[in-house]
Amino acid sequence: MTRSNFSALELKQYLIDIKEHAPQVCVRFRLLGEMWQNYMLRVVAVTENRVLVNDEYKNKLISIDLNTVMQFEVDNKFKVLQPHFHYEVFPAVLT
Repeated sequence: MTRSNFSALELKQYLIDIKEHAPQVCVRFRLLGEMWQNYMLRVVAVTENRVLVNDEYKNKLISIDLNTVMQFEVDNKFKVLQPHFHYEVFPAVLT
């Protein structure tokens, strides 16, 4: 059975791992109070509580507060993450 819930801290670690070891993997988020983003995004950098992603379709950088991420998905298998599966994110104190 696929695990479907992750803390914001776990998401942060996955994003760091994707940036460092699997740059071909892109992500898409649904943020608090918003719909799903339209396109998959490439991870550029991860800081204490934010992720900087590149929307290659619109050619723009987007800074996302990890505490506002409600769901995410990836476009390629990475570790335990399956492509196009909507994972829930629960809040965690990010430091």
